Amino acid sequence: MSKKVMRDQARTLRHNGTSVRDIAKMLNISTSTVSIWVRDILLTDEQVKTLKANQRLYGAQNSGANSNRDNARKMRLSFQEEGRVVARENRPLHLAGCMLYWAEGAKHRNKLYFVNSDPNMMLFFMRFLREELRVDDATMAVHIHCHSSDPVKMQRIEQYWLNLLGLPQSCLKKTQVKKGSEIRINKLENGVCGIGVYRTELTQHVYGAIQEYTGLDNPEWLF
Repeated sequence: MSKKVMRDQARTLRHNGTSVRDIAKMLNISTSTVSIWVRDILLTDEQVKTLKANQRLYGAQNSGANSNRDNARKMRLSFQEEGRVVARENRPLHLAGCMLYWAEGAKHRNKLYFVNSDPNMMLFFMRFLREELRVDDATMAVHIHCHSSDPVKMQRIEQYWLNLLGLPQSCLKKTQVKKGSEIRINKLENGVCGIGVYRTELTQHVYGAIQEYTGLDNPEWLF
């Protein structure tokens, strides 16, 4: 679209009472450019009234969104404090599980996700989830990544992890096939397994505990 065509469109929109901000969004150009193009156009009293009303609504929406973010942050902070309280009890399994997650877990804000190919490490993390965080098996999601698209092999791998972890078929999500060298395929005959728990309170509990155990602060985990 040529500059002249955009300018004509901007002026038409302005004549119709569209705000400078909305025109800039529609045409994907800066508000300063729009302002220069339409500065000689006078709006009717009714158009000005409508724009002011929309600005108040926009401001209220922004205020509401900011309030929701603040409340969510306070909630996550309270969950972290709960984790700190438990950390002060110095329970060995809780300490080991949190430190393992700090080293190997994905750092999402609202979910715990731990992935590994080592069956013993997966078993230990499952013990941490069950005994320390009291996670119900039915709420866990099993994500498997393997190197074979053969249905028989995929089914064997899926059953291997479900049996090892003692989880029902209902926990299993769609298995992903990863490409790799023959060396990689032979080394990881059972692929890689990930366990996901989609609960904000537990995720932030672990983050709070990690900070308490280490004496470090990581505000980024709140956002």
